[in-house]
Amino acid sequence: MKRLFNSIPAWIALLGMLSCTTAKQMSYLMDMAYNTDYPVTPAPELVIQPDDCLGITVTSSTPELAAPFNLFSEAKGGLKYVVDRNGNIEFPVLGTISVWGATLTQIRNGIADGIRANGFIKDPIVNVTLENFSITVIGSAGNAVVPVKGSSINILQVLATSGDVSNRSDIRDVMVIRTENGFRRSYSVDLQSKDLFDSPVFYLKQNDVVYIKPKGVRLSASGQTTMSFVTAGLSLMSIVVNAIIWSKR
Repeated sequence: MKRLFNSIPAWIALLGMLSCTTAKQMSYLMDMAYNTDYPVTPAPELVIQPDDCLGITVTSSTPELAAPFNLFSEAKGGLKYVVDRNGNIEFPVLGTISVWGATLTQIRNGIADGIRANGFIKDPIVNVTLENFSITVIGSAGNAVVPVKGSSINILQVLATSGDVSNRSDIRDVMVIRTENGFRRSYSVDLQSKDLFDSPVFYLKQNDVVYIKPKGVRLSASGQTTMSFVTAGLSLMSIVVNAIIWSKR
């Protein structure tokens, strides 16, 4: 009985260490100081790629003048234009328009300039939206496709929308997979560091994939998977053994 009571403090200490470790591992932005100003990088404009779907409408103070620019898309089931593999869309009256690599602002201004230059409408109002803006979240945070309304969203907003992460998630090495210009690249984001605000993938783009890896899985630079939980397991075993030995003294 005495030996049992002597072992209790050891197990309490062990549980305390484990609980502290868990709390630390699940803390976000641990190196961000209070009452300190940090420079803010504005969200970059989205850049259009092949297979994107654009919503485009043209309005005017004289509605009948704008009607010809909207009839074609209405016949297709909505004001939507899919960018073909060459980066073009077929727009009513103006014909083929190249949009690959352009921002929504550039497309809007280009269409308005074309309408004015050809004398169709003096005061065209062009609205352009990205209809297929969505982010895929997979891994220990669950699997979800998050639709985005608007033209910008960051990784913290996406994780909050998709259900955030659990204590089984490795928030120090979140992978973001991005496809641009025919290439696919993966980025690592540490949610415990304020440096995530400066990451090129803090603001997400259409079709980005966010992978929340379970704890213990690490991807090396060569892409080989190592199991860091082995080290953690050995450390835990050492603590337990030492606690048992201490309780028997």
